[in-house]
Amino acid sequence: QTEEHAQQAIKENAKKLFNDPASPVAGNPHGNVTLVEFFDYQCGHCKAMNSVIQAIVKQNKNLRVVFKELPIFGGQSQYAAKVSLAAAKQGKYYAFHDALLSVDGQLSEQITLQTAEKVGLNVAQLKKDRD
Repeated sequence: QTEEHAQQAIKENAKKLFNDPASPVAGNPHGNVTLVEFFDYQCGHCKAMNSVIQAIVKQNKNLRVVFKELPIFGGQSQYAAKVSLAAAKQGKYYAFHDALLSVDGQLSEQITLQTAEKVGLNVAQLKKDRD
């Protein structure tokens, strides 16, 4: 019954899950296979899966990955999620996403913004777009 409930929820929310224009996409934007990843930048399992997902994207030219920010580990996770979505406005979401998931340890506002600078984001614009 739980699986049936989950499948029904997916059907009811398919448009939001798979085709929400606000959700960043990696891989082939027109791919016929879609993977939806829910993640938190401070989640150890999410960090570990990042290299796996990168490898899958490189191996499968028909794969489309949709990213769903799910900041469940508190304020710094929420901050990082907002900044990463703002990075999309500068066309660098995936580079920033990868860099944040590569950070060792806990995030802070300072570390998040330093990471943004490292991938070439305009931090002043990022702060404006974040809000």
